Amino acid sequence: MPDAGVLATILLVAGLFLMALELMVPSFGLLGISATVCLVISLWSAGQAWWGSQPGFFWTYLAVWVGGIPAVLLGTLYLIQNTVLGRFVILKPAEQHEDGPNREVQDQLQELIGQTGKAVSPLNPGGMVLVNGERHHAECIGPMMEAGTIIKVVESRATRLVVRKYVPPNEAVKMDTDSPSDEQPTTVETTIDSDQLDFDIPDN
Repeated sequence: MPDAGVLATILLVAGLFLMALELMVPSFGLLGISATVCLVISLWSAGQAWWGSQPGFFWTYLAVWVGGIPAVLLGTLYLIQNTVLGRFVILKPAEQHEDGPNREVQDQLQELIGQTGKAVSPLNPGGMVLVNGERHHAECIGPMMEAGTIIKVVESRATRLVVRKYVPPNEAVKMDTDSPSDEQPTTVETTIDSDQLDFDIPDN
């Protein structure tokens, strides 16, 4: 059996290592429990080895024991967040532009406003459209559109286009012309037969 002082030192190093490993490896608390057991046994072994005979060694050990725990925790967190090792341990969210997520995609969609294209899937109201040779997620204004319908981009929302059914200008003018806008009131002329009246109409 190793000396109590050697055992205290080995268990102190092992306990601090397991504590650091607990922050990097998901173990459902098993590594944390193991680290706690090692540190407690190490403290007991240090008391057995140095408390009565060499108090200087014991108090030095105790300072390392007390200060080592927060130092290891803080140091491990720093390494995880600021070193290459941390990239393999935790997954950081994708960097976002100051103007918001997917700003470049939004700018590209803005440039498509006013363009015409074709629905490649039914829009009810969401679906896929083809504009300038590229497929985009879209939602339509108005009733459902079948695949193959010619569409026009009128707006962009986040990463999605807003479209409506495309109406050629000549058809739009024809629709406006055919619509009854200023109808003249129809007058109904009635002819009254004097023989059907039971009174005489005076002559002017």
